[in-house]
Amino acid sequence: MEYNRRVGAGRTAEVFEHGDKTIVKLYLEDFSPAAVEQEYRVSSYVYNQGSVRTPRPAGLIEAEGRRGIVFQQIHGRSLLGQISGQPWRVSVYAKQLAALHYQLHQLEGSPELGQHKEQLHSQIVAAPMLTMEEKTAVLEHLQRLPEGGRLCHGDFHPDNVLIDADGAWIIDWMNGISGNPAADAARSVLLFSMGAMPPGSSFTARVVTGFIRQKLTKVYIREYLRLSGRSYAEINAWVLPVAAARLIEGVPAAEKEQLAKEIRRRLRSRRKS
Repeated sequence: MEYNRRVGAGRTAEVFEHGDKTIVKLYLEDFSPAAVEQEYRVSSYVYNQGSVRTPRPAGLIEAEGRRGIVFQQIHGRSLLGQISGQPWRVSVYAKQLAALHYQLHQLEGSPELGQHKEQLHSQIVAAPMLTMEEKTAVLEHLQRLPEGGRLCHGDFHPDNVLIDADGAWIIDWMNGISGNPAADAARSVLLFSMGAMPPGSSFTARVVTGFIRQKLTKVYIREYLRLSGRSYAEINAWVLPVAAARLIEGVPAAEKEQLAKEIRRRLRSRRKS
């Protein structure tokens, strides 16, 4: 299989131009084939619903021992790029992000996508850095939270929204699943507000990034609550299990330390209440 210049790369895959109108997302050699198939399944499901703009998945491929997915190519800039280029408009972009998230939560999920609470349970059991007692407390909390059957993105943040002349596109459905929208929103809040800066970052960069994150999180939550009619407590209740589940991901050690600290703070708070 032939493909052209690389246009993107992440922790799990590289993205290459593939002809004039498509790209190929090529996963690393040791990446789970089941996870590739899951992303294709969820992407196809969302695309076929028609009410959320997402690139058309054109098929599964295999090249040089690596599996991948061919997608419609979108010539746009990520919302993260927009925020970085115009940080003074972060409130506008945060509202747009909340509206897009609320829109996708209007779609029903499907049994074929899996169930979020079941997935969280498995991830928490496997999470490093937590004692068995801490895991048990988190799982007991998770058990009391309400099930849901709506479409959840599972990794909704500004870098997974592309903007072109026609509007916004939502990409990267690898973690898409059926569940409670409040849990999906909690995951986004966690992604917006946490994250270790690269080593060697200047004091100014840390201050500016911290301000942008704080503003993005605050405006996103306010707008999402306004649109959905949910309470902050509904979303906040999911932060504990979502944070614990994130510990199994390949995030930097400093971010895992942040997560573990937040988990323990919340567990202490629950014991006192």
